Amino acid sequence: MNVEKVFSTIDTHVAGEAFRIVMHSSIILNKKDIKSNHHLLQSAYQNEKELLLNEPRGHRGINGCIVIPSNTADYGLLFFNHDSEVQFKYGGLPATITALLETGNLVEKRDNIYRIETLHGIFTVRASFNNQAVTSVYFESKECRVVKKEPAYSLVEVDGYRNYLVYALPNTIPAITLRDLSSINRWGRETTEALTSSGVRFDGIIIAEPTGVSTNEFRSVTFEKDGCLLRSPGMDSTLALLMAQLNTSNPQAQLANRSIFESVLIAKVIPATKNRFSIEARAFTTGMHQFIYDQTDPLKNGFLLK
Repeated sequence: MNVEKVFSTIDTHVAGEAFRIVMHSSIILNKKDIKSNHHLLQSAYQNEKELLLNEPRGHRGINGCIVIPSNTADYGLLFFNHDSEVQFKYGGLPATITALLETGNLVEKRDNIYRIETLHGIFTVRASFNNQAVTSVYFESKECRVVKKEPAYSLVEVDGYRNYLVYALPNTIPAITLRDLSSINRWGRETTEALTSSGVRFDGIIIAEPTGVSTNEFRSVTFEKDGCLLRSPGMDSTLALLMAQLNTSNPQAQLANRSIFESVLIAKVIPATKNRFSIEARAFTTGMHQFIYDQTDPLKNGFLLK
């Protein structure tokens, strides 16, 4: 074994969506501002990103995060992903604040309020920290809006630049359950391929059905741009569903979004607003890892199975 580089990470998940937080590595981000550090991360460290995201060390659902110092917030947060266009994920907020507080890498504040600098601005979160565990993280979204309604779907814009197509449950899928996963995956891949071929730009495709429990509870699945299934209800998806629901004849002030794996996220309308929402979620630490870069390994940068 020829050990050239060692990477230390903390892995967490938020409602099933996995985040790998890089704590120590050979990645050096020492520029003066977060945009320059983002460009450096995306342009100069492709091998390192592939090693941390790909199999056999990772998988298609892993999201990468790097915590850096910030002059204007408690810390800076950068993302790296299998899709290089993904520059921000709301799930990274509870994921990183939980990992940092629970491992002592961030000093606890009396008011539980923390500021996180990202490429798309500073987000304020409230983290409930008791007995060395973060039990919930509250944050608020930027503006969402329904851009247009087509016969087949509603196009919802989250934060002014991420677009989601919200579909009702297709007739070809009996229900959003694990036993129907094969037909769900087939529909998702066929639809993403058809939309991409037609030049439709989107960040995700959502299919949703009411659970029957209440008028504001849905079960949904989200397909990312390559047709792969998101492993959680999805922060953006939950925001998009609530925004779409507000444009129906029976608008509700909150919405519960349940995944095919039974994890749940709840979004609420922020009082005195019509298109900004809050989410309170919990992240769980799943492991602390050290990964080795061995130049002699024929799979040193890993691979993906889709």
